[in-house]
Amino acid sequence: MNKAFCKEPDSTEPALCPACGREGLAVAVETIRAHVTVESAESLGEPAFFCTTDTCTVAYFDLLERSITTAAARDLFWPKDPAGPLCNCHGLSLDDVDADIAEGVPTRLREVVRRAAEPGAACAVRTADGRPCVARVQKYFLRRRADLGG
Repeated sequence: MNKAFCKEPDSTEPALCPACGREGLAVAVETIRAHVTVESAESLGEPAFFCTTDTCTVAYFDLLERSITTAAARDLFWPKDPAGPLCNCHGLSLDDVDADIAEGVPTRLREVVRRAAEPGAACAVRTADGRPCVARVQKYFLRRRADLGG
């Protein structure tokens, strides 16, 4: 086929999700393989990206607009998966955050932050976006505490 008719990705442009149009986060192949089937992982080219839009049905995509839906992925974190944990690595849930707020001391949250800093945390594979959950957990905690009037 003539190259003039082939769509080639423009590496100077940000990677935009084909479904919602928001910029994605680059993820390693190992991260994707931990959250989808081998066949699905192989359907994407490199580089591949995670869609950070909470309500978007796309989990992963590549520069050629091929994508893997959230329904085809597993072990996604909240809010991408409304029933998922806040922290895949250490199992922190929304209920754990509510319990910390009710008790007045963020014991569970501090433990997750401490454990995420340990060398064996494996966040790059366990979390769907390949990043530690600390920022997401802290942001949710502050928002939830404000919502509950704490």
